[in-house]
Amino acid sequence: MESPPNTPLTAPAPDAGAAAPNLSPFQRAIAIFARPTAAWSGLDTHAQWWFPLIIMIVFAACFSTVLHDRALMPMLSEQWEQSVADGKMTAQQVDKMEQMMGGPTGKAIAVVQQAVAWPIIMLISALLIWFGAGFVLGTKFRYRLALETVAWSSLITIPGQVLAGALMWSRETMKGIHTGFGILLPDDPSNKLLVGLGIFLDAIGPLSLWYLAVVIIGAAALSGAKRSSVAWVIGGIYIVLMLFFSVLGGMFSRGAGS
Repeated sequence: MESPPNTPLTAPAPDAGAAAPNLSPFQRAIAIFARPTAAWSGLDTHAQWWFPLIIMIVFAACFSTVLHDRALMPMLSEQWEQSVADGKMTAQQVDKMEQMMGGPTGKAIAVVQQAVAWPIIMLISALLIWFGAGFVLGTKFRYRLALETVAWSSLITIPGQVLAGALMWSRETMKGIHTGFGILLPDDPSNKLLVGLGIFLDAIGPLSLWYLAVVIIGAAALSGAKRSSVAWVIGGIYIVLMLFFSVLGGMFSRGAGS
């Protein structure tokens, strides 16, 4: 009697490449909005942080160019006129500043600022995400993966920036623009406390929390940590930072009493 053929006790392990397909940059950009939980596959072996960074730099440059004459210059002119009234500037200095900032040089300065600011913001943000999801939680979360998390999640901020830009265009100023719960406060805050409160309320508005949620999803997926643990740590860091920025914004706000 023939013995039955030997059969493996366990099924063969699935192909890692099939389980985690590498998405193209365009597929990943769509997935960030449509399926954020499935938008991170392949990033552990393929660096793609450069793609969203380029998108955000180009978007910010276009944003700055479109709003330069419509919203930025009126706001700056108002601030300079107040400085003249306070005796901090002369009318001649204001004229020179308006000529420079209102011309090609001023527009170029604004665009270059955006091109420099976005990489710096992402690098610092990635360091904070790495600290939270990697160092605090004790996972093998490389800095490059934290940069991937921040860079791809930044695409979520585009709808909020478009909304803010539309408000700036309609009001012809960049001052007092709210895209979160800060809209519940008076348009012209009477004291520094309200200014800081407005900043914090915007930071916990729906659009800002959408961005935070995608960051948490990405950090959890790429670090291997539990999503709930990542949410507590990253959420805590976010709240502390927003409180800090709110205090700074209130302290250095112009035209608001104590």
